[in-house]
Amino acid sequence: MRCVRVWFKKMGMSRYVSHLDLMRAMTRALRRAKVPLWYTEGYNPHPYITFALPLSLGMESLCESMDMRIEGDSTNEEIFSMLKDNMPPGIEIINVSEPVFDPKKIVYGEFDILFDCKNNAEYVAELVKDILSKDELIVQKLGKKGRHKVLKDINLIEFIKEYTVSHYGERVKLSIILPAGSSTNINPSLLADEIKKRVEDTSYTLIRKRLLTENLEQFS
Repeated sequence: MRCVRVWFKKMGMSRYVSHLDLMRAMTRALRRAKVPLWYTEGYNPHPYITFALPLSLGMESLCESMDMRIEGDSTNEEIFSMLKDNMPPGIEIINVSEPVFDPKKIVYGEFDILFDCKNNAEYVAELVKDILSKDELIVQKLGKKGRHKVLKDINLIEFIKEYTVSHYGERVKLSIILPAGSSTNINPSLLADEIKKRVEDTSYTLIRKRLLTENLEQFS
């Protein structure tokens, strides 16, 4: 028995698949592909499958990973071949590898926020730069107070590690690194929504590009 890490994209309409439904879909796909999964012992055996960091509903991703335990001597290349043609729509297997980092090492995420602008993209890009150059951008984030969930005011600027802004055609791309670990997690939609409020006729797409450790090493 050994552990392998399956890397996949979650794009298109699959971004609206919840984490729970994704787990069910992937489990069915693994069985359909006849991957030699290792099952727990006991009254209700089930395959050992875990995901590094659940993706927010509505967000696309180029860097999702799923750890699983397999039996036998199948190679990573053979596992890849078993899986690649058995995925649900919008899910694409891109690699199978040995786990390097524990998911607990994830501290940051690198995201692209793509704004589709009917207005001048150059103007929107300058507006985004101006917003991010300020000392404060106060938004409300859902948090906990005791056992209750409450809205808390946070300054988003304090959580931004790095960012770049570019534009082409009618689209503005904001590439940004934000906390994405188990202790602190900032959804880029908080920032995207604030920018959208200030620009009429603008929509956006969120893509998670990479997960990073505290030292900004790529999670692998």
